[in-house]
Amino acid sequence: MKRKRIADGGMKKRSAVGGMKKRDNGLHRLLFMPKGLPDGTELTYFVKRKKFLKGYKLGNRVVCGCCESELSPSQFEAHAGMAGRRQPYRYIYTSNGLTLHDIALSLAKGQRITTDCTDDMCAICGGAGDLLICCDCPQAFHPACLKLEHLPEGEWRCANCADENDPDRKAGPGEASSIARPIVIRLTRVVEAPEFEIGCCDICRKYDFSSNIFNDRTIIFCDQCEKEFHIGCLRDSGLCDLKEIPEDKWFCCDDCNRIHGVLQMSVSIGMQIIPVSFSNIIRRKHVDKGLFTGVIDSVQWQILSGKSCYSEHLPLLSSAAAIFQECFDPIVANSGCDLIPVMVYGRKIPEQEFGGMYCVVLIVRSVVVSAGLLRIFGRELAELPIVATSRKHQGKGYFQALFACIERFLSSLNVENLVLPAAEEALSIWKKKFGFAKMNKQQLFDYQRQLQLTVFKGTSMLAKKVQQIPE
Repeated sequence: MKRKRIADGGMKKRSAVGGMKKRDNGLHRLLFMPKGLPDGTELTYFVKRKKFLKGYKLGNRVVCGCCESELSPSQFEAHAGMAGRRQPYRYIYTSNGLTLHDIALSLAKGQRITTDCTDDMCAICGGAGDLLICCDCPQAFHPACLKLEHLPEGEWRCANCADENDPDRKAGPGEASSIARPIVIRLTRVVEAPEFEIGCCDICRKYDFSSNIFNDRTIIFCDQCEKEFHIGCLRDSGLCDLKEIPEDKWFCCDDCNRIHGVLQMSVSIGMQIIPVSFSNIIRRKHVDKGLFTGVIDSVQWQILSGKSCYSEHLPLLSSAAAIFQECFDPIVANSGCDLIPVMVYGRKIPEQEFGGMYCVVLIVRSVVVSAGLLRIFGRELAELPIVATSRKHQGKGYFQALFACIERFLSSLNVENLVLPAAEEALSIWKKKFGFAKMNKQQLFDYQRQLQLTVFKGTSMLAKKVQQIPE
């Protein structure tokens, strides 16, 4: 006898144990909410120990490992040839052997997700070495930076995670915790690689180079714009005639030399009071939100470099990294490490160099409330790959003020264009409030041929002309 479709939206299915099984749509939404499954989580469709399809999570979709299509879990199941099962959350597994349904159940019980991709540098000083790793988040610390006399036994949580697990008690940095171990997830790469070879000579546009001996095909990089040049092409074009690779920094033009000098000077200056016109942005927001008490706190901004030797910058860099990690899932590179601390501290990893990355912060009452990462590729272009405001300070005008400081600074350097990667949900804000527009494929292609732009999967690249702001 044929089953009839019932009025509440479909036939109820009988589970394997004979009971009636409801759809767990509300439960499964937890996977795609904040503190749910991080972007880049490796996923595999398994049936009876047989692997049918691999992919990774991106937003509320699954990116197929064979064709890069972005699919819903149900579409991913159908793509694996298993559409008839109609149970994607029970057959899509993570790298630790749990199904999406298992993880959703754990999230509903308050269990947390962490990744096995911990930072390889101290969250306080930015240095490497023997590090104490938090069991709940990717942060790692030198015991000396935490002023620990003895290493803690068992699992250890940083102060932020200890407070979050038990808000009624200030957990000491050396205390072990009895909270259940978090779900450990392995992430796949979410940094988007260009579809073509980059790194050609900026003059002849050819990719060949000599690495063993110094000759005309030896490559030299500009220490500001990061473009590369053949030694012979520099001489033939009349730019310069190098007899050896300089021991000190080398710049391809006067503009790059000037920009680098101003950046270094700005880092050494330290905190600066933001202009009154930018303070008024914050004042208006506070009035609109009913937060204005008659006085706006002194607001300062500062340019930091992770490669600088100023010890007083390290707590500010650590605060900026914490804001980025609070607001974003880990950004995973080919090497498997989280790019956020790498970019904040201007480090180098295989195939990627972030020494030219600067961190710009907005400071209120000695607290970093908003931060952005800035890299200037000479006079033609600058990028702003990551920007964020701490959650408790959002909606108060702080980022608008910080962005105004950044644009004013770029204007003073005569930088012409600013680009950034934007998530779909943020496109309208960047376009309407800050004047950005989507880059076309040719624009992006032209830039990526000569520069190592930071592009993330699932984002759109936006660009704008830097507004010329009077000093």
